Amino acid sequence: MAHFYLWGSKQLNAAYSTQYGQYTGFIGAPHFHAMCRLLGYQGIAVVIDIILKDIVKLQIQGTLLQFTKTLMGAMPKSCKLPRCEYGSPGVLSYYQAHLTDIVQYPETKTDLFQSFRELGNCIIFCLLIEQALSQEEVCDLLHAALFQNIFPRPFCKENEKPEAKQKRLEAQFANLQIVSNVEKIGNAKQAMIAREGDLLTRERLCCGLSIFEVILNRIKSYLDDPVWSGPPPANGIIHVDECSEFHRLWSALQFVYCIPVRGTEYTIEELFGEGLNWAGCAMIVLLGQQRRFEALDFCYHILRVQRVDGKDEDVKGIKLKRMVDRIRRFQVLNSQIFAILNKYLKGGDGEGSNVEHVRCFPPPQHPTMISSHYQDPNKLRQSMTNN
Repeated sequence: MAHFYLWGSKQLNAAYSTQYGQYTGFIGAPHFHAMCRLLGYQGIAVVIDIILKDIVKLQIQGTLLQFTKTLMGAMPKSCKLPRCEYGSPGVLSYYQAHLTDIVQYPETKTDLFQSFRELGNCIIFCLLIEQALSQEEVCDLLHAALFQNIFPRPFCKENEKPEAKQKRLEAQFANLQIVSNVEKIGNAKQAMIAREGDLLTRERLCCGLSIFEVILNRIKSYLDDPVWSGPPPANGIIHVDECSEFHRLWSALQFVYCIPVRGTEYTIEELFGEGLNWAGCAMIVLLGQQRRFEALDFCYHILRVQRVDGKDEDVKGIKLKRMVDRIRRFQVLNSQIFAILNKYLKGGDGEGSNVEHVRCFPPPQHPTMISSHYQDPNKLRQSMTNN
């Protein structure tokens, strides 16, 4: 045998280097497909279990919990959404003054963001591994369809009957039906193995089950410390100005990384990628604070006000227009992440996924109406029913 078949040649090495050089310097779909084929179901389950126990749980209940408790103490007790009459420069100055401690916290752009990045990358890894596994399963189902008596609907002309054509196809490929042939020719043990293999091939995760949904619910169970949700609201409905929930802290952190960098400094995107955003958005969704975040976020309020007045000023070294452009990019990214997470979390609700649960509150009573002669209508109905 010629040596170049064993050891290659300069031309072959150059060709292979060019071909496989496309897959270096990043991790993407080709790598996840290879992992799915190599690991299989059991290997993937072991890897995900290790990720959840040794990385995600330790980050949420360890490093991130300590940082959150520290930063919640540095957050202002109350931070309102300033009126539009102040203008976008005034709104930006207001948040600069109130979030000084968060902006100047020395470990925000180092250890804190790195911890969020690791958590977000774990979530992205689990999502991509499920997507690759689903594609591999679909390919397996298509390849095995012929051997399981599954045929695509045949094309029929005007006078042809699809049932007759379907029966001809089944008769034509009857010799390829593994289960029926093994039951006829093989013994009982072989028939049982064939039936189990057929069942394993048919019932795949891509037919309706979701690993990622289970992973998100596991992560949700780790968010059990009261600091993530804060105390009950004083008005009994919602925290509006109080900074006691996690989404308020994430709004402050988003304000930090939306500030434009100067000169040749690295941006937050270059340093931490999208894992940072995935971690924050995932925690907000799992805590049930998405709507409040979108309505009360500091950066989104600056964006809304600047869209109205269109001002572009230098506010204490921050170019307003550049910051608004960054806010808009992160707003689009957050919306995409929220949509993906909600799709998986609501996928198992069945018919209830399209139903939005609305909580009704009784209207406030005027002090003059709260007297001895006033009766609650519900109590009146109950008394009339009893009588």
